[in-house]
Amino acid sequence: MIESGKARKALPAILKLKEQFPNEPNILHLAAITYESLNNKSKAKELFIKSLQVKSDQPSVHNNLANFLKKQKQIEAARHHYEKAVHFNSKFAEAWRNLAILEYEESNLNVAYEHAIKAANLTPTLSSAFSLLGNICRKNDQLSKAIDFFQKARDKDPKSLKAIYGLAITYSDLEEPEKALTLFEGALVLAPTMSEALYSKALTELNLGRHNQALETLEKLIESNPLHAEAHKTLNEVYWQLGNKTLFCKSYLKLPRGKRDNREITTAHIESLIAAGLIEDAQSVLDGWPNSSTNLELIFLRAKIEEEKGDLAKALRLYETAFSMQPDSSVTKQYLTALIKVHEYERADKLVNQALKYTPNDQLLWAIQGTCWKMLEDQRYLWLSANGNYIRKFVIPTPKGFPRLDDFLLSLKKELLEMHKLKERPLFQSVRSGVQTPGRLFHKNQPIIHSLKESLREVIAEYISNIPRDTVHPLLGRKSTNFKFSGSWSVMLKGSGHHISHVHPLGWISSAFYVETPPTESEYLPSNAGDIYFGRSPYQLGDKDFIEKQITPTKGSLVLFPSHTWHGTIPLPNESKHLRITTPFDVVPSNI
Repeated sequence: MIESGKARKALPAILKLKEQFPNEPNILHLAAITYESLNNKSKAKELFIKSLQVKSDQPSVHNNLANFLKKQKQIEAARHHYEKAVHFNSKFAEAWRNLAILEYEESNLNVAYEHAIKAANLTPTLSSAFSLLGNICRKNDQLSKAIDFFQKARDKDPKSLKAIYGLAITYSDLEEPEKALTLFEGALVLAPTMSEALYSKALTELNLGRHNQALETLEKLIESNPLHAEAHKTLNEVYWQLGNKTLFCKSYLKLPRGKRDNREITTAHIESLIAAGLIEDAQSVLDGWPNSSTNLELIFLRAKIEEEKGDLAKALRLYETAFSMQPDSSVTKQYLTALIKVHEYERADKLVNQALKYTPNDQLLWAIQGTCWKMLEDQRYLWLSANGNYIRKFVIPTPKGFPRLDDFLLSLKKELLEMHKLKERPLFQSVRSGVQTPGRLFHKNQPIIHSLKESLREVIAEYISNIPRDTVHPLLGRKSTNFKFSGSWSVMLKGSGHHISHVHPLGWISSAFYVETPPTESEYLPSNAGDIYFGRSPYQLGDKDFIEKQITPTKGSLVLFPSHTWHGTIPLPNESKHLRITTPFDVVPSNI
């Protein structure tokens, strides 16, 4: 009765049994499950615990209590009871699997893998056990192993949606989009409105440069799931980058009337308008939203709009209100930025110091901390920046198979130009008057990209070997000879093209590798146009926030620097016809 959704009808019989046998652990367990089904959380927890007090060695009760606690976000307690379940029954495959899923969701991937292997060994014919291993390996960037596990899962159940989708998304990660696309289409035969598969298929089509097909897929997804905010954002991002301003943000206006009051959709709409610089339109959408003065997300967006309009005092008050309601990462960073812009450096310094205790590897928080120290003339800024000594320029070794570096760069440039098919900058990146490739460049299965990665690895290893150790420094404290590329892309700048000052929040070591650069001497080109600069924030703080280091790039050169370092570029002249093509990337320590 409980499993068929009739827990309320089952309850009287269970209570009668409990009255007859008040200390019978199975009845207490059954009562706990019943109350959980009826959403009486306190009573359910009480009865789970009472059952275990009567008899502690009940693996199933430990497992179900752990499931209950996990739903309540009590992760440590859930872990404890999963571990108790497998302690009392080492062959309890379901508990091993649940424990693996918990560790996977907590990003403890090596531990998750060990538990999932035990579950798979205990249930060797179960497809889902191998799909879980595939997901763990994929998240741990062990993509070849992930492919093997997903294929095993598919062999055991050819119609397993988890296995087919897992294979597809992993081939997408490996930048084998044709294979991925075929598999996504296979998943959609089994589940035609599966949102994840439709969205991933659209991203794959974008990666292949099939923009019209991607737009059709996104529109189909929105038709079946009108409140899929990421689909709306991506659809409108594509319209923007293709230069189709007429259709930009129109999908939000086509929503059925009963769906228009969704906060997530409204937030995505306003954020896209703000990113495109359409501030009046963004304010109009926000003003039409009921209770926008009491909702956290909308207060936050109103603050952004006021900041864009130049009313920093009003923006700061709104950010402070949002921060007092919920000091999460995005709210905290915008509040800190506003404090810095109004020169409240000491207040910002105290708050960012607290935030770093929770996310010590957040490179944007370190950049904000550094700006506070710089403006306060705090000596700790010298410790953080090291006078630019960790910003270093190299020339990469000529990849194998090429007689000269120039020959390699020419071949690489031709390959990258084939990828640069978009017309406008991405909305939420630092590029201005330029375009950026989608996907992860270094995962593309192309020999020229592989050759580039191998040469870059040599230089990165040299850079790491020459930096000292310092356990609390954001760069030096993570020093590791094992590293991986966490992000990679290509940017092409032309007339007036530049990057605004920014950092790479999820990186450790960041870069700019130069495939094509404007000539260093030209009657049409100022000598510093296209230079990369370091140290100056984007907050327009005056002379004290000066550029600390500036490098004139040359073809084949690689600049490496800590990901928390503010950096931007000097704009190319408006009339410049010269291209500036780079392949930036981020590197993070790897535990593999």
